Amino acid sequence: MKMFTANNYIEKSCLIPVSKLPDPLQKGHALALKAFDSKALAYKSNEIVRASMDHYLLAINEFMTTRESMRQPGSSKNQSSQTKANREIPGYHRSSTRGAGIVERIPEEIRLIRRYAAMHGKVIPKMAVMRLLTSMQKAMLEKRIRKTSPYAQEILQIQDQLISCANRMGKQAEINIVSKQLLKYNEIASSKRIRESIALLKGFVSIHGRVGVEKKADRLVTAMERMVKSGKINKSDPYASRLNEAYKALKIYLRDKKASPEIKQGELNGINGLLRNNTQVPNQSKSGVPGVISSEELLNMDFETIGLTGRFKELIGDPSIGFTAMVFGQPKSGKSTIMLEFAHHLAVHHGSVLYAAIEEGYGYTLKEKVSRIRAVHPSLSIAEKLPKDLNHFDFVFIDSVSRAGMELEDLIKLKKRNPRTSFVYIFHSTKDGKFRGGNELAHEVDVIIEVEYGLAKGKGRFGQGEIALKLTQDA
Repeated sequence: MKMFTANNYIEKSCLIPVSKLPDPLQKGHALALKAFDSKALAYKSNEIVRASMDHYLLAINEFMTTRESMRQPGSSKNQSSQTKANREIPGYHRSSTRGAGIVERIPEEIRLIRRYAAMHGKVIPKMAVMRLLTSMQKAMLEKRIRKTSPYAQEILQIQDQLISCANRMGKQAEINIVSKQLLKYNEIASSKRIRESIALLKGFVSIHGRVGVEKKADRLVTAMERMVKSGKINKSDPYASRLNEAYKALKIYLRDKKASPEIKQGELNGINGLLRNNTQVPNQSKSGVPGVISSEELLNMDFETIGLTGRFKELIGDPSIGFTAMVFGQPKSGKSTIMLEFAHHLAVHHGSVLYAAIEEGYGYTLKEKVSRIRAVHPSLSIAEKLPKDLNHFDFVFIDSVSRAGMELEDLIKLKKRNPRTSFVYIFHSTKDGKFRGGNELAHEVDVIIEVEYGLAKGKGRFGQGEIALKLTQDA
């Protein structure tokens, strides 16, 4: 497939399945039609537009390349309708191999090897190669992949191959893996499969509290019933009771046509706790007491974090998925500037971000700030008010909470409706450092950041530190 460029985008835009694009790419497409119109005048004459569109072109080319490869003979288009239905369930992964070991979570090294093997024979953008290489190196640095791993040799081998590929390729290249190596990688990739009950629970959590998910809920119910009927899930499954609660919630949602599928908060917390732990508490602990583990066993457990790096990791550490943060400081202290910079960093490296600029709205000061710090990326969206549906976003910034008219109870409810979304609440404080609801909220959030005199100080459950603002002028 010929790649989209600034020169051919308008001509080839009819080939893009706009309705199938993720929300950030749909927005990028709408902007691209304007940026590349009139011989791409806006793209060529404006540095910010050019940077934004360059990011978008990389993303849309990667999306279209992946879509094209999936339509080739032997792809998912020719697979059975049952497997296709399972893949459409959020969080549901079905292994095609028999006899694979059942695990609560696919080990990090196997997931990375699987990603690399899937590139074979496809034209891959350099951005995708670099993303996989970065994920692999980050996992090794953070000791999520250790030297003692049974696949350490393969990981190092793939790392060398990715580096070599990235150094010699242009914007894209066809990835070809030596047959003997590919066979080994595929054997490793198919050696483990996630427990069916865990996969189904992930699917439930991904739609919990969200609106307009009737089709996904119906597919999830069908998958649950099929797993039970086939005997792949039974009462002896360690997560059977949690899955049963999720099943009942989905049936009630579909039967009574409720606004969204929901479950009691206690049950939801229990499910989230299961899914957050990459390593489960041992059934037979060294302590010999049920429900009690040793300190050594605790240290050997891994927990899911977002993988934060750079100066923001220096500020708050590496928070878990779905973290909450409270940011406060006096007016003109630099809160919005550094939070926009943080939002941009998250959009570039970690997922889709919404910055609700309720304080400033779509005004000149916000435009100037975004331009000045170059906070431009297809995955970073701006809003004047907080939308009801936050389904498309991994991170949400509310600037400011007081201008939004939200109380502590509103923030707690918002978080309960979106358990895997991270929220950053921004407040204005008085000269004595006080602000409405601050003391109460401080006990609810994971991270607290104070901004004063161009310096941000962070502390919380994941670490503490401080960083200087690159740009201290702020509104």
